[in-house]
Amino acid sequence: MRFLFLAFVVACMLAAVLGTPAKDLKEVKKEAARKKACMHSCDAVQYAPVCASKQGAKPMSFGSLCVMNNYNCEKGETLGKISDGECPGGSGVRLS
Repeated sequence: MRFLFLAFVVACMLAAVLGTPAKDLKEVKKEAARKKACMHSCDAVQYAPVCASKQGAKPMSFGSLCVMNNYNCEKGETLGKISDGECPGGSGVRLS
């Protein structure tokens, strides 16, 4: 009985892994090129935290506007600055 259960679990895991479509290599390269084109180095930018969000979303803290812009680029988001400083009750600051 245990063997049948174990075999069933293994079969389900294999089906899930093998049934997941792989990303097309062209799509992966296109996405990487898009990110590379809009990402900028924030190494020289001084730490100046900002609180950012978009309509209806939980605010997020970023180490600078540069980091927020890179996040928007990387995730395809449209977060905007709400205020200077970390967001109240935040869960940490994204630094890169």
